[in-house]
Amino acid sequence: MILRKLSLFGFKSFADKTSIRFGDGLTSIIGPNGCGKSNVVDAIRWVFGEQKPTMLRSSSMQDVIFSGTQKRQPLSMAEVSLTIENNQGILPVEYSEVEITRRMHRSGEGEYLINRVPCRLRDIQNLFLDTGVGSNMYTTIENAMINAILSDKAEDRRVLFEEAAGIGKYKQRIRESQRKLERTRQDLLRINDRVQEKDRYVRMLSRMVERAKRYRQYRDELMGLEVAFESRHYAALSSAIGRRDKALQDYGQQIASARASAAAAESRIEQMEIQKVGKEEQLQAAAKNVSDAGEKIRSIDHAISVDSERVLLLKENVARFEREAEGVDALMEEKRGLLSRIENTVIDRERQLEEQRSRLDGEVAKLGEFDRQLASHKESVERLAHDHVGMLGEISEKQEGLSTARASLATTFELRERDEREIKALTRRLEEYREAVEICQQQLAVESEAHKNHLTSRESLLERIETEDHRYHELVEREKRLEAQLDSCATQRRFLEGLDASFEGYESGVKALLTSNLDGVMGIVADLIEVGEPEMVDVVEKVLGTNVQTVVFKTNQDLQAGLDVLRGSDVGVARMVSLEHLGAAGVPEQASAIENTKPLRSFVRTSEDCERLADHLFNHVLVSDTADTALAFPSMAESGTVLVSRDGVISCSSGVIIAGHHTSEEVGLLQRKQEIERLAGEIGKSRREYERVVSEKENCVITRDEAKRALLEVDEKLNRGRQKQREQETTIKHYDIEMQNVKDRMEQLHPELARIGTQSAALEEEVREHEADLQKMSSAREGLENRIEQAKIRLAEMEGERATITDHLHNIELGVSGLTNQIQTDRESCERLRKDIEGLGTSKERKLDDRNKTLAQISELMERRVALQEELKRENASRQRLEEVLAGVREDYNATVATIDEARKAAKTDSASVERLSNDRHALDLDQMRDQEQLHTLRERIWEAYEVDLDSPPDDLPELDEDEDATAESIKMLKERLKRVGEVNMSALGEYESENAELQEMIKQRDDLQTAVEDLDRAIKKLNREARAKFVSTFNEVKENFTKMFATLFEGGEAFIALEENVDPLEASIFINARPAGKKMRGVTLLSGGERALTAISLLFALYMVRPSAYCILDELDAPLDDANVDRFLRILRQFSESTQFIIVTHNKRTMEAADILYGVTQEEFGVSTMASVRLRDVELQAA
Repeated sequence: MILRKLSLFGFKSFADKTSIRFGDGLTSIIGPNGCGKSNVVDAIRWVFGEQKPTMLRSSSMQDVIFSGTQKRQPLSMAEVSLTIENNQGILPVEYSEVEITRRMHRSGEGEYLINRVPCRLRDIQNLFLDTGVGSNMYTTIENAMINAILSDKAEDRRVLFEEAAGIGKYKQRIRESQRKLERTRQDLLRINDRVQEKDRYVRMLSRMVERAKRYRQYRDELMGLEVAFESRHYAALSSAIGRRDKALQDYGQQIASARASAAAAESRIEQMEIQKVGKEEQLQAAAKNVSDAGEKIRSIDHAISVDSERVLLLKENVARFEREAEGVDALMEEKRGLLSRIENTVIDRERQLEEQRSRLDGEVAKLGEFDRQLASHKESVERLAHDHVGMLGEISEKQEGLSTARASLATTFELRERDEREIKALTRRLEEYREAVEICQQQLAVESEAHKNHLTSRESLLERIETEDHRYHELVEREKRLEAQLDSCATQRRFLEGLDASFEGYESGVKALLTSNLDGVMGIVADLIEVGEPEMVDVVEKVLGTNVQTVVFKTNQDLQAGLDVLRGSDVGVARMVSLEHLGAAGVPEQASAIENTKPLRSFVRTSEDCERLADHLFNHVLVSDTADTALAFPSMAESGTVLVSRDGVISCSSGVIIAGHHTSEEVGLLQRKQEIERLAGEIGKSRREYERVVSEKENCVITRDEAKRALLEVDEKLNRGRQKQREQETTIKHYDIEMQNVKDRMEQLHPELARIGTQSAALEEEVREHEADLQKMSSAREGLENRIEQAKIRLAEMEGERATITDHLHNIELGVSGLTNQIQTDRESCERLRKDIEGLGTSKERKLDDRNKTLAQISELMERRVALQEELKRENASRQRLEEVLAGVREDYNATVATIDEARKAAKTDSASVERLSNDRHALDLDQMRDQEQLHTLRERIWEAYEVDLDSPPDDLPELDEDEDATAESIKMLKERLKRVGEVNMSALGEYESENAELQEMIKQRDDLQTAVEDLDRAIKKLNREARAKFVSTFNEVKENFTKMFATLFEGGEAFIALEENVDPLEASIFINARPAGKKMRGVTLLSGGERALTAISLLFALYMVRPSAYCILDELDAPLDDANVDRFLRILRQFSESTQFIIVTHNKRTMEAADILYGVTQEEFGVSTMASVRLRDVELQAA
């Protein structure tokens, strides 16, 4: 898979449409600074979907669109297309070539295409995923990225290793699974909240179902009574409708008889209409005959006129044919004269042609003799040249031997000097290694002590975080309980306040007074008093009894208005009292206290206006702690005094004892009011506690986060410390190995120096022998070259003489060719003239034949015109007879029309009788419809109310009294009872069942989500295991390749990469350390610019060796390298170019020389980049 073609339009400085074709091997892009070279690299990065403007050296994505110059307007769109050859089938598509396109409009809209088909950015990213190709992979390396690859930020290097390992798809699937897991957990939290809320709602619905069942009992009783009552009315209406149906049938028979009489009259009229139609047809036929006769007469007149015109036209044609025949005779005579002149010219030219051919044969013979002499001389020259080539070959072989000997001698000198230098360098290096080991051991001791201190701090922070986590979870649980408590209290409060607002439990009369908006209504007694102790509420409510719903008015006049409301409509019964009346009537004295009792009035509080009301209600009541006092109370109490125990037993002075408790469903108004107040207080208390817990939780989170940040700092210090320890330990090991290697190398170098001295002496003797042989060969070569030069001069003179003879011969050949062509042309002209004369004779005969035929046609037309005139006279007589027949038929038709009019008048009288009977029947129909509407309304009302059909009423209906008024009163009473029950939710049962089913479905969904969370967690762990195995395997291969590649590029030295220990390999940092030959082991940050570049290149090619990339773009990566390093760099490129396509942006001349294709970027017009290309292999072949 290689890049084949890049097309740019409107991208940065490429304003015009520009195409760049890439070949195999090395392609260099060159040009001066600022001409737009790197824009080519940006275009490739951009078309792969790069989304960061900074990676494109821009502040925003719209900056990639050509912004205009002084001479050009800005463009509105940028477009880049890249054609990729998928010859190895790496891309998961069936095409051998894939073209990806990206467009960007200035409005910010973008488009992506694959093979010119619109697609999404995600489609392009998925197409190249794990192929080593993309916008941010190691396929594009620029000089600025060297710092990123070798920086302390290990994540910048991780992308390269992950792409080489091919785990991009794994990480993408892991991220997607983690997002799904997080969404599923959020859904699980939401479904838990919904389950709790739904469960509270279902419990509330169950209570409403109980009330609905009681309501249904009353409603069923009302339905039986009302259906039976209305069934009687329904039967009476049905009977009246039946009688009226009989009367309507009688009217129907009378109307039918009258309609039959009218129909008979209409039948007679219809028969006469049929006769009328027949006579109309006769009248039309007679009129048509008259019209046809007139048309035929007009046709004959037209034919006579047309024949006369044709006779005139044919006579003109006869005269024209005779003139044209005379013109043909004159033209034939002229062509015969021209033919005779051309034939005489042909005879003269044939004689001249024969003379020219004789001269041509003589010159050809002369040229043949000269060519034989020239060929003999060329053979002599070629023999001399062959001898010269042989001599040059011998000299070349001797020079090559001399060069080889000299090169070998120079090599031995270099080897001896190199070995001597190496021995000195090894001695110095051995001493440096010993010093470096001592320094590393000292630093290792310092780092170990700091590591212990950090571990102690870390354990302390972990304990603090665990404590805060435990406290945080407790607060979260407390917060959830408070939220649930708040929701429960608020729901109960809203429910009770809803009951209070709808006057649920109030008597109908009381409800009517409270909803009548009367002036002076202060409320009921339950609203105006407040019980100090909650446990006394039930006691006070029992004492009040029905008085709890007594409506309190300010004045007697206000109370009178309430009486008017109750008397004015049937709304029920209500107790009423006015404060004005209480003030006038006085208040009873408080009952004398008995031993172990207290006045109930002391437990009740009220407003100042209602003090007298409270005194009136409670002054006569005492409270005891137990029921025992209540049993003995009648014997010791004053008349009218009441004693009530705290457990609710009431004892009257008359001896009546009231005991017992309300059922759970019978909640009193005072208890409801007390419960609403209690819930309001509970809500306030819970809300304050909730706010306190939330604040405490936030403080806990802040404290925990501070500890975590401190832990991260400590972990980072520990990691850095461990890294430094590992680096020091690794460095010491490497120094030990290196010192042993230095000693071994020094032992090898001494024998090598002795062998090189012996070899150099032999090579010096060989050089002297080669130089003497070359001097003799040079003298012989000079004599041979003089003889070759003289022979070449004579050969050039003979070739000049031959050219003169050839030119003369060519002129004669041109004369012969010209005469031949002229003769052929004249003969063709004669042939054309003969054919023209023959054609003119034929044309003359055809003209004369046309004239004779035209004269015959004129004769035929004259005869036909006479016949047509005779036929015209006959047709005029026939038309006169047909007009007489038409007059008789028209008279008979008019008589029939008059008869039909008389019959219509008689039929109209019968129709009036039918209309009168129909009106009478319609009046009866209206009465019938009215009763049927009442019957339908009654049936629909009962059906809508009870879903009972009165046409087939139930058999189990109750029997009714004959007195309909009593039955109506019973129905009214039942309706009033239902009204007092109040509004209920009749759909509560169905809603309860559906809500309960929905609750069970939610529980099932919650279980499914919990299962999904566990499945996703297992899938993420499996993907992590697979990705980790691939990453570790790839890392080990890259590690080995990096060590070898570094030693190759630096011609020695050592380097290694390592993963952070005790950390997940997928998250671990990647460390790099390098030591060029002759230097101490130091971090990569201390390397020079060229060393850093070669180190980054070593890592890049180590990755390529594991997973070769289809192509690689290097943007001025050779800028910091010197000539020697550039040569080594280019050798490596050549090695990898067999499997990888390289595109290099460079200023280096050596890199340009090594390229197979050169692309030059320039700006002939300021601000607009253009391209020029050269294929260097073709240039080299042409130069050779």
